[in-house]
Amino acid sequence: MAYKKVTTTTSLPPLPKLRVRRPVLNKSTNQCLVIMTSLLNCWAANGDGAASCLNFEKDLKNCMETHKPEKEQLSTINYHASRLYPKFKGTVTD
Repeated sequence: MAYKKVTTTTSLPPLPKLRVRRPVLNKSTNQCLVIMTSLLNCWAANGDGAASCLNFEKDLKNCMETHKPEKEQLSTINYHASRLYPKFKGTVTD
């Protein structure tokens, strides 16, 4: 029995625009979260208000007072994708 040959197309599907959803270049971790996690682990191991956890509490208070979040740098991928999409898409006759 003969089989039907399936062809693959190399053109992009019809999209209104080509976009990347959350194009963030680098995400930095908040150092206060690391200190808070160690404080919570200390409380879980030693009980709430333990004397051995006072250093973690002071570090967390200091971090929360002085920490300024860095602004996320957005990528320019969406600008270039919107600029180059008509060249990728081609015309109807292609």
